[in-house]
Amino acid sequence: MAPAKFHIHRDKLCYNQYMINSTAIWIVGIFFLIIFLIGVWDRKKVGLADYWVNSRKTNKFVLVATLVSSFIGVGALLSNASIAYSGGGLATLFLLSSMFVYFLIYARFFAPKIKEFGDTHGAFTLPDFLKHRYSKAVQVAGMVVNLITYALWLALQILGLGVFVAAVGGLDPIWATAIGGGIVVLYTTIGGLRADIRTDIFQFIVMLGLLAIFLPMLIAQGGGFQAITNLPASFLGGSEFAPWYVFVFGFLFLGATNITSSDIWQRTYAGDTAKNVKWAMTVGAFVTFAFIIMGTLLGIYGHILLPGIEANMVVPQLLNSFLSPVMFGVVLAGFFAAIMSSADTMLLIMSMTIVHDLTQETFGKKLTEAQTLHLSRWTTFIVGAIAVIVAIAIFSLAHLAIEAVSFVAVLIPTIVFGFYWKKATSQAALWSIVLGTITLVAFLWISPVEAFIPAVVVSFVAFWVVNAIVLSRQKRHNLAQPV
Repeated sequence: MAPAKFHIHRDKLCYNQYMINSTAIWIVGIFFLIIFLIGVWDRKKVGLADYWVNSRKTNKFVLVATLVSSFIGVGALLSNASIAYSGGGLATLFLLSSMFVYFLIYARFFAPKIKEFGDTHGAFTLPDFLKHRYSKAVQVAGMVVNLITYALWLALQILGLGVFVAAVGGLDPIWATAIGGGIVVLYTTIGGLRADIRTDIFQFIVMLGLLAIFLPMLIAQGGGFQAITNLPASFLGGSEFAPWYVFVFGFLFLGATNITSSDIWQRTYAGDTAKNVKWAMTVGAFVTFAFIIMGTLLGIYGHILLPGIEANMVVPQLLNSFLSPVMFGVVLAGFFAAIMSSADTMLLIMSMTIVHDLTQETFGKKLTEAQTLHLSRWTTFIVGAIAVIVAIAIFSLAHLAIEAVSFVAVLIPTIVFGFYWKKATSQAALWSIVLGTITLVAFLWISPVEAFIPAVVVSFVAFWVVNAIVLSRQKRHNLAQPV
């Protein structure tokens, strides 16, 4: 099956067809200014623990806001709508409801354990757990997967900012990407996770307005829920986008990446108590699911109201077509809030991985807290600047959301068995990650949409087989020892 196409190129944007909406530009500009000021307000008071995990004292209400804000971005809104518009239909909602189910599983079975581990061992990242539970080699393998995953996510978020501004505001896409990405990079560089969380609270409020105002307006404009029943069964069932087994395997595995997502681990470490983390993750699951429903409905009603447009342009086109200038600016700020709050999280994860896991843990570089904070800020800035340049140079969404989720999916067996199988070995974990990643890269060249299926299967099989071999050898060795 040929994969669905989500490419956007400069010569296809035709952004000059849109008139610049000065009212919307002013509203978005004010929004950007508020976000920046919040992010840098108390930059001199930020220590290393503030920068990386908000001193592990985030209360449950703030935790819900920052969790939802960081999770809902280009992937959960724009890419979700694009998949639904391109033939995924209501099956898109089935696929992404996997995220909701696994959020609840994460809240019940993993979040308290991860919080306890972080507090006990002073952990900052997911690879910290891999080193403690398995070995340094497994930590390095997990770190590499992390860097690839969040590099893809970060480029996607920054590019999403540029494409969105260019499509609906009449701005040059290069300048739009540079300005939006630059603001995210600057306030995240200065304030770290503390700034990220404070801006997330504001962004969360704006996003709730987006959910409450724009979605009901769009449903009414599209003829209500009755209009959905008139769509072809092939569209609603998703067969116009991908075979049925992609949705089934996607439901089984893609949501499980919540268990292996470093941004969710970071929020878990940042919580004040294990009980509050569990509560926040459960509530956050329901709020996130509301936005997943919104993304799917945006794609479906876009299919009804604006047939025949470029799939990635469905959300911008809906905004541009059905809102007044003032409302357009407010809702546009809501979408920017969702994208920016995800981008700053991806940026922080990459910075922590490079400074903590690579520089300090892998290479053994001894740094004081002040030196580590200084290096973290410079790393955040440099990684962010590179991401902006890459986004401008490539300028193509091209399944980035699916590919990013697919990479982190190969960590599922290692994390799950690491917590719930005492006999899980470091050799099994290492080969599971390595072989799963190699399989994914190979199948990405064949079919990006389906590549995660063989990759996850290989990861699980490799873990079981290698673990069985290692345990068998250990048993024979023990039997051979004299009593």
